[in-house]
Amino acid sequence: MNDFRYALRMLWKSPAFSIIAIATLALGIGANTAIFSVIESALLRPLPFPKADRLVRIYETFEENGAHSDLLNLSEKTVQQWREYGRDIFEGIGVATGASVSESASAGEPARNFAATRISSNFLTVLGLQPALGRNFTAAEDQPGGPRVVIVGYDFWQRNLGGGEDVLGNTIKLDDASYTIVGVMPKTFRHPYRAEIWLPIALDFAATGQRNHYMYGAARLRPGITIAQADAAVRRMCAAINQAAPDPGNAPRGYLIPLRDSFIMDLRPKLLIIAGAALCALLVAAANFAGLMLARVVERDGEIALRSALGATRGRLIREGLVQALVLAALGTVCGLLIAGWLTPALVALSPEGADATGSAIREFDYGVRLDWPVFAFAAGAMLVIGVGFGLLPAWRASRTDLRSSLGSVGRGSSLDAGTRRLLGGLIIVEIAIAAVLLMGSLTLTQYFRKVVREPWGFATERRLVFNAMLSDRLFASQETRARTIDATLGELRALPGVRSASVTAPSPMEAARDLMGCVPEGTQPAEPRGTYLAYMRATSPGYFTTIGQRLLRGRDFTETDRVDSPPVCIVNESFARRFWPGQDPLGKRVKHGRLDNSRPWYAVVGVVADTKVIADPRDGEVVGTVCLPLPRWLANGGDEMTFVVESAGDPKSLESEVRGALAHADKRLAAYSLISLDAAAAESWVTERFLFVLVALFGALGLVLASIGVYGLLALQVARRTREFGIRFALGATAAALIHLVAAQGARLLVVGFFAGGIASWIAVRIVHHQWPDVPAADLFIWLGAAAVLSAAVAIASWIPARRASHVDPMVALRAE
Repeated sequence: MNDFRYALRMLWKSPAFSIIAIATLALGIGANTAIFSVIESALLRPLPFPKADRLVRIYETFEENGAHSDLLNLSEKTVQQWREYGRDIFEGIGVATGASVSESASAGEPARNFAATRISSNFLTVLGLQPALGRNFTAAEDQPGGPRVVIVGYDFWQRNLGGGEDVLGNTIKLDDASYTIVGVMPKTFRHPYRAEIWLPIALDFAATGQRNHYMYGAARLRPGITIAQADAAVRRMCAAINQAAPDPGNAPRGYLIPLRDSFIMDLRPKLLIIAGAALCALLVAAANFAGLMLARVVERDGEIALRSALGATRGRLIREGLVQALVLAALGTVCGLLIAGWLTPALVALSPEGADATGSAIREFDYGVRLDWPVFAFAAGAMLVIGVGFGLLPAWRASRTDLRSSLGSVGRGSSLDAGTRRLLGGLIIVEIAIAAVLLMGSLTLTQYFRKVVREPWGFATERRLVFNAMLSDRLFASQETRARTIDATLGELRALPGVRSASVTAPSPMEAARDLMGCVPEGTQPAEPRGTYLAYMRATSPGYFTTIGQRLLRGRDFTETDRVDSPPVCIVNESFARRFWPGQDPLGKRVKHGRLDNSRPWYAVVGVVADTKVIADPRDGEVVGTVCLPLPRWLANGGDEMTFVVESAGDPKSLESEVRGALAHADKRLAAYSLISLDAAAAESWVTERFLFVLVALFGALGLVLASIGVYGLLALQVARRTREFGIRFALGATAAALIHLVAAQGARLLVVGFFAGGIASWIAVRIVHHQWPDVPAADLFIWLGAAAVLSAAVAIASWIPARRASHVDPMVALRAE
């Protein structure tokens, strides 16, 4: 207890040292806890299912490497075959498909749309999940024409149904049909497709020959089978299927990935960048804390020597130094907890997860914001070990102090010994090197973020409003009915005051990469086994390109005469035309939808439009361009979710209520969702890049501040210990400028060595990041010069203060003090 009180008293007598040391620890612990809480939720936390390591996402694929461009969802025929042939591999295969259902309009209220998923009766059983209330679907309910039953999400139950436990057996009206509620999902479950409502998929897989690849597949491996063993077994299974029942439509191969990993493939390299930056900040904080502790003991060399001469034992001196380090670590941990508690929800709100801009596991299973205590314990424990280690080292050093030399240094004339200078200098070099890495990283991401923001979309985003609407086949049974509803809706929208034009497309302008199509341009021969090139597919109504502000370079737009019963036509973008028909007139050329040997039609090119920006998935591989089809063709192929684009004369947000009213007037069963201005949608598309930019910039600033504090502390200590030397130099005729140069030169040497080491580490780090994320540019000369300039300015300021103090030493006062 006496040692504890003594430690508090000593820290109270040195407020500047105490505040800087505690702040260093708090920032290191708090920032890392907050960052790794987000990373742990997105990357490391297991799925909330029993034996989740046996759950896999399954695909069909053409290739061996599982490239995203070759991964296909399952067809109904494949589900039936794999369930039959894969009994020794899988305990079960559950399937699902995304949907959207509408709650009919009521008095004074427009229709509302809800995200829904149609699942097989064994889907939840495969996951190992039971509804929080009620039961799962039965096999009888999962048949064509079976009873209309529904499982609702927890939030839907609380928000729309009152949250009463007597909800089971009640009915709700969806898509103008009554459904009986048989279950309520657990609170945080929204899987798949962030659903609020689950319906039976109601398919007879044994009787169907349907080959469209639209089914999400999840499977549970049998006990004792690893992913690698299952992958090899699936290859043998596909070969056996093709041998027993040869069919070009059979899945040539299968591809398995742990279900957990299927949510994080896009986020992994980006979150690892953040983790690397956080670890760098932690190392800078640790080095800074160690330097502060060592400098603190060096300052007390004379005091400790006197206490040793008066009988203080080595054990007592080590114990006092250790207790002081522990007190600092405890105070820093408490402050770090406060910082982490404030910073974690702020980071989640800023992150792609908080912006609801990803399909990650955070959003599907657990979207609550909370501090991760195991991560906090790890960060606090790591900093505690660092604090104890570096607190023990100075205490051990002090206990071995030579009494004669230390007693001679009670004044201010003894400079630091060589070992101490090397140790302190080494810590400062480490800080500068890591700060250089963080600075170069932040400047590299700044360059990338500016490029992303400034890259033109290829269409206008100002004064444009977009929203989605679902025309499900349960409400709009035929293509003609859907077409008439769209025409009526467009008529209502165009009649609104302040609306200049309105049109329809699919997918949304910002989601061009969502729909991919295999195609064969006339005069080409794609490589087997796929036999097609990959292109983005878009459906558009007449006038879409005018409404969105996308330039028509050649030919014509679609017209009302481009119907299903008219000759097939398409519009391609400039990149597609240049790729396949360089130096030729693309008008009149043809594009085959699918392989050459299928029965789908050839589409004649009637127009060429300017390229647009696409936020592509890097796993898509090579995508050769965009092919646009007339909206009636898309509707005839089963398209049901479309995006309306409205060009306004003023602020598009002011049209929201009028737009909803127009939909209700056109058809009360229509519900607008995902209503947003294109300007806001463009900002949302940058949320991941913005998150990275802000975080790495903050860590860069933190590293810069801590490194500057370290340089200042070392030089200030040197100046204090060399006061007598400076007094003698002044007495012998040295100028103030010469002394400033003497002190600043030491800071410059530390800067050069640290920046050189940091530059090498940055070059290696950028190459690793570039390999994982090719869009990030390599560090160029301007980034190096910028980091050098910023770091030099910080070190110059940190060096100038003690250098100026050295230049004001009074030689008479300095010599008299000795």
